[in-house]
Amino acid sequence: MENIELEKTLFPTGHQVFDRIVYFRHGMTVLVTDETFSEARTFLRTLLKKHQQSIIELVSTRYPQTEPKQVPVPIEALQDLSINVNQKRRTEKNRIFIHNYLPELLIRHNGEEVLKLLEMWQKDVANAGNLEFYLLPRNTFADFEKKAKAIVDAVIEIQVVKENNQFLYYFTPIRSCSQAHHLKNIRYEIKEGQLLIEWENILISDFPAEPISRKQLREQLESNEDRILITLGKVDPKNFTVEDYALLTSLDNIRLLEAKLLYPDRWPEVIDKIVEWILAGTLKIEETKPAKKYVRRQQLKFKNKLLLRLPTRFSLMLVSLSKGFLGKRVRTVPLDAHLAVLEAMKNIVEMLAQDRPEIRRDVRFATRYFGELSARKTALEYIMRLEGTPYTSFSVEHVPSLISITLKAGWGLDVNFITSPGESWIFEVRNCHLCEDVVSDEPFCDKFVSSVVVGVLSVCLKRRFECSEIACKAVGNETCTFKAYKV
Repeated sequence: MENIELEKTLFPTGHQVFDRIVYFRHGMTVLVTDETFSEARTFLRTLLKKHQQSIIELVSTRYPQTEPKQVPVPIEALQDLSINVNQKRRTEKNRIFIHNYLPELLIRHNGEEVLKLLEMWQKDVANAGNLEFYLLPRNTFADFEKKAKAIVDAVIEIQVVKENNQFLYYFTPIRSCSQAHHLKNIRYEIKEGQLLIEWENILISDFPAEPISRKQLREQLESNEDRILITLGKVDPKNFTVEDYALLTSLDNIRLLEAKLLYPDRWPEVIDKIVEWILAGTLKIEETKPAKKYVRRQQLKFKNKLLLRLPTRFSLMLVSLSKGFLGKRVRTVPLDAHLAVLEAMKNIVEMLAQDRPEIRRDVRFATRYFGELSARKTALEYIMRLEGTPYTSFSVEHVPSLISITLKAGWGLDVNFITSPGESWIFEVRNCHLCEDVVSDEPFCDKFVSSVVVGVLSVCLKRRFECSEIACKAVGNETCTFKAYKV
């Protein structure tokens, strides 16, 4: 049964045009006739150059072996020849055999006996799963040639025609080919070691890449999301908005599945951008080994439910102190170091903004975006560590605890919730050090606090959230107050 199935499988040559015309299969025999007993060998060697390691050329022991993979076989007795060839078939399965000794064999032996041998070999070739070619100069052994065509599975005739002082080469497939090309003369040319075949009046070796639709590409990507690795192609930042460039660079060298897990709330929008950038050559993709499989469990583990249901101060204590509970100690940002970074950033922005006022907006966006991206990556890391799977979804009742833990762990901020109606949450930051000694005409802490809140909630709840600062000490308010809400 295994050999029967193997016999039915295609044996592509690797030449796109030829494989569209002729259908070789494992376990197939092909008679190839030519003009001078040289064109067929050259044609096959060039056609099958992607399979050079699989080719075994059987030649008479009378002739010296001038190339690798030429194997001498005895032709003095048909029985010895059959035993020798079948021994090779048993040890060299699923290979390509080129029988390059038929003329000498037919001179030595009766044609009818050789035909019986070829007919007997049909089953042996099928069992070995080989693709085997018999080479024969056309019309030299006319009666044998006619009968051999009826025994083998397919025939290829090669002709050389002189036209206008130029030799033109054609091959004609008989059986095991597309209906449109059966018994049709197809021009070919071998140029610089490459086989060119006429297709729609043009000599080509490969078909031009067919354009793929956005829908087809998206379907291909999503069906292989755990195996597709995304990398940056040629990128000119001047051709992108700051928003698109920030998203684009965040996708470099990650799997498509990881991108989906980082942006679960924005995935339809993000995958559309990815498709657009792949088609434009801005992103490149390659197939890699499948990613680790995770259980698609949405329910939280008991210990994590406990963490989130405890009063906030106890949850914060566990997060801050317990290495065993989370798997590693959570680090907070040292205040002095943070203020030093803010001051340096402010000085650089002020310098650049003198000639380019729009740079203020871009810097604010970039600061907020990469704060959100960092929060998304951190949230995904902790979900996988705590839950053992990235697919767990938190519920809206966990939002206050998630915000409190995030801001305490990340910025060392203490949070007090003023209202929590279920779809939006207003909270204030007590003793906010982010805007300490800062005077501003607009909320200052928004780009730091709101960004991480959006990132964490969007990944944990798999829904889109927004957050904004509605009061800030930097503009004269008593406290820094924020509103988070589900979009």
